[in-house]
Formats: sequence, structure tokens, C-alpha cells
Amino acid sequence: MLLPLLSRLSSPINSDTCWELIAQGARVIDVRSEIEYAVAHLPQAENVPLEHFAEWLTTQDKSQVTLLYCGAGIRARQGCELLKANGFDCVINAGALGDLLKAIPAQSA
Repeated sequence: MLLPLLSRLSSPINSDTCWELIAQGARVIDVRSEIEYAVAHLPQAENVPLEHFAEWLTTQDKSQVTLLYCGAGIRARQGCELLKANGFDCVINAGALGDLLKAIPAQSA
């Protein structure tokens, strides 16, 4: 399956692939601050600022496909590394919010 391979990548994956995973039920986490999230975010996204990850990850399903995004992809990468280090099976760096918004499928808009 392609998901384990994608989850090993530290750089962001293609936005179209991210949207396919979202359509298949992947969890979407916005790791930016609450203020950044309030300004703009994907409608499917849950806001979990990176500084709250240590507490948050202890209550989560580690087997669920999880996509992380942020402003530029750096915090999403950091979040992916933290989740992987804590036993999460499939976490994917979805990169920057702007890139995801540019590639949003017509039916999701």
C-alpha cells in the first residue's frame, strides 16, 4: 500500500494526493496557532497547535491516517516527526495551507 511509503517522507506530499486522502477519511490537523487557524483553515481541519502536541497525542488513535499542515510546511514536518516518534502509524506532511487551498477539488470548495 502507498500510505506507509508516503508517511515515511518528511517533505510535503502533492496537494492532490492530500485531497484524495481527505476524501477517503484521513484526519486533518492544522498545527498553526489558534489565531492563524481563526483567520483561515480547511473546513475538515482540527486545530492542534504544535506546542500542544505532547498532551494531545496521548489521547489519539495512533492507527488513523493523519495529515498535518501549517503555514509553510515546517511545523507540519515537526509535528509528523513527533507523532512518528510516539508510535503513530501513518502521519503525512500535507505542507502549506495555501498550497492545499489552491488544489481544493471543486466538490470540496
